[in-house]
Amino acid sequence: MGVNEDFDAMLHDIGACGLYQIRQYTLVAFAIMFSAVSSIGFVFTAAIVPHRYNLIFFFALIFHLNERCLIGACGDESETSPFTPDWLSEAVPFKSNGQPESCLMFQSLNATICEFERNVQERCYSWVMDGPERTIQTEFSLMCPENEWKLALVGTLNNLGVLIGLPISGFISDRYGRKTALVIALVSAGIFGLLKTLATSYIFFVILEMMEPMFGGNIYGISFILALEMVTPKKRVVGNMVIVFAYAFGNALMGLIAWAARDWRVILWATNAPALLFVLYIWVLPESVRWLMSRGRLGDAKKVVEFAAKLNKADLDKESMKDWQNGQLDRVDTDATGKGDNLWSSLRQVTKSGVLLLRLALCSFCWASVTLVYYGLSLNSVSLGGTENKYLNFISTSLVEAPSYLITWQCMNRLGRRRTLCLTFVASGIACFVNPFVPDNAGAARLPLYLFGKFAITGAFDTVYVFTAEIFPTKLRNSLLGTCSMVGRIGSMLAPQTPLLVKNLPITRGKTTNNIMWFP
Repeated sequence: MGVNEDFDAMLHDIGACGLYQIRQYTLVAFAIMFSAVSSIGFVFTAAIVPHRYNLIFFFALIFHLNERCLIGACGDESETSPFTPDWLSEAVPFKSNGQPESCLMFQSLNATICEFERNVQERCYSWVMDGPERTIQTEFSLMCPENEWKLALVGTLNNLGVLIGLPISGFISDRYGRKTALVIALVSAGIFGLLKTLATSYIFFVILEMMEPMFGGNIYGISFILALEMVTPKKRVVGNMVIVFAYAFGNALMGLIAWAARDWRVILWATNAPALLFVLYIWVLPESVRWLMSRGRLGDAKKVVEFAAKLNKADLDKESMKDWQNGQLDRVDTDATGKGDNLWSSLRQVTKSGVLLLRLALCSFCWASVTLVYYGLSLNSVSLGGTENKYLNFISTSLVEAPSYLITWQCMNRLGRRRTLCLTFVASGIACFVNPFVPDNAGAARLPLYLFGKFAITGAFDTVYVFTAEIFPTKLRNSLLGTCSMVGRIGSMLAPQTPLLVKNLPITRGKTTNNIMWFP
């Protein structure tokens, strides 16, 4: 019997689902919720704000640089004035979709008279926002179309930081413990998140945006392992439900915070300041017993087991405990000694097997596809409605994940992993493919289609995670699952670029993300 089997047997004695597990899962759930908030926050901090420019004439620009100005005889342009006054079409060219141009205005004929030369256009210098929302777009004057790539780059760099940080956090987790890695990730993410509020330039902001997930981007993975190591295999389905539900509600919480704050700095303060409290996990969150056993720290493992038995009010036989502890001294498996297969040795073994190589290629492709669509639908959900509706849309697409997890697990048990994966991919693809053909005057039908697409791709994400973990040999499982996850980050890195693809691809040019959806 190995380390894992021994501890599974011990869990039956101390209680596999008692107060100890409830306490542990509650602590981990808070970490998972913060992971969700932290990983998707750039949707609102780097959002494109509906705007038109403030028509500041040359003379007004010289003498009133730091003030909002009137446009001669045209009217007031203060924050309380209408976003589209009657005279706007005389001063600003409009796009084919009926929206005013972002960075162009007609040339003024007189600084005191509302007259413009409609045959001559010129650049503007500042903007009037449609509503109170403030993002880095408004903070760093990234309004014009040539700056949209900078906003899309924020999400891509965030996911690049996760990709770089995965092996770092994995090393810390295996070398110094699950709890240590989790606390470092949580507190680091909170600190870098707060530092972003001090950013005075776009460059400063995106550097911090990438560094945050480099040190704190694997919170979900560490929490997932720490949580599932607390229960027996039979209870892991229930444990997994707690984890994925916490993540879904964390995403919804992000939408609520952004809705209430409407200011990127306030959002960052509200979501990251509480993360500093996670330093208390050093004292309140016990280390993984399985990790302690694998490292030969049997005295520490015994203390955690006794603490769990006390909380679960279980009678722990001292003789059995002593026999269990002594038995571990000569029963440490490959992972415990640190001599197990690393990533490179695993990949070398895969190249020697055509079957494993094909499985790795197919699973990696599935991971890249599912992450592209999953994150693409999450990010573009804010474009489905107006300024007010985008928060509800984001919250809805987050909460729809909860029933998806429940139904997907039933399908996996009844239909199998492969059929469930195919079914969810096809269902999501159909929903995404049909959406562009919904007439503009039938916009009410677009949101249900979008939600169904997110529902299906969430099921695909859950299935591909389980399917990948089960399809590879036990000895290579961890390394190859990590490889697929890293390849999947390519999809999540591309997802923030989908709004730019919509604007630049010939088939979608001139359309908005309201009637474009990306399918797997």
